Amino acid sequence: MPTPKNVDDYISSFPPSTAKKLEQLRKTIRSAAPKAEEVISYKIPGYIYHGMLSFFAGWKNHISLYPAPWEAEALKKEMSAYEGSKGTIKFPLDKPLPLALISKMVKFRLKANEEKAALKKTAKTVKVKAPVKIKAAKPSEEEQVKAYISKLDSKAKTEIEAVRKIIKAASSKLSERIKWNAPSYYYKEDILTFGPYKTHKLLLVFHHPAVVKVKSDLLQGEYKDRRLVYFKDKAGAEKNKKELSRIITEIIKAIDNK
Repeated sequence: MPTPKNVDDYISSFPPSTAKKLEQLRKTIRSAAPKAEEVISYKIPGYIYHGMLSFFAGWKNHISLYPAPWEAEALKKEMSAYEGSKGTIKFPLDKPLPLALISKMVKFRLKANEEKAALKKTAKTVKVKAPVKIKAAKPSEEEQVKAYISKLDSKAKTEIEAVRKIIKAASSKLSERIKWNAPSYYYKEDILTFGPYKTHKLLLVFHHPAVVKVKSDLLQGEYKDRRLVYFKDKAGAEKNKKELSRIITEIIKAIDNK
């Protein structure tokens, strides 16, 4: 999906029922944080106020809002009614949006950002000569991937390493790095990324738009700009090695033919 020109452009790309809910969410955020700047970042709507405040995105079956303040004790009970991860909360499209809860979540984030900004301002008024710090060199892409792999438990490491080997063997044009908190592969543009590892299930997210034109039984989902591939385990990945490599090759050809 091309980067939207603005939030109106983003919302209008969805079906009317979803667009209506996205507009409700947008109005709720703007009402809770009227001074926040509305932007498009990473192809989704976002709001900036003393730093990142809130972002939202529409999906096939839900709307995501992040970062979600799961640390807010006063909101935990209400938020627990919805699925989410450390930084995200998902609101299903088949139910009304909890606009009152969303407003409270945004206001919690707004207050936290204001407090951080106040602390920074106070710190600047204290003139203490700080020691010269030598900036550490940023780890290379290869070092970042090795660090990620080293933190996995033995089972996850074995499963993920087997699939990495297949992906890297698919094309010498691919490069590997850590992006979206997982091993990710690109050639001029981002192509695919490992999703969160689950026991007995390996997930690959093909997020290059060209994947929607590739026909394969491995590719799942009817998203506008991405497809998913699930493997039960490394044996399942090995069994479908040729087809996975073909999908990657087709996307690389599409990139070269642009």
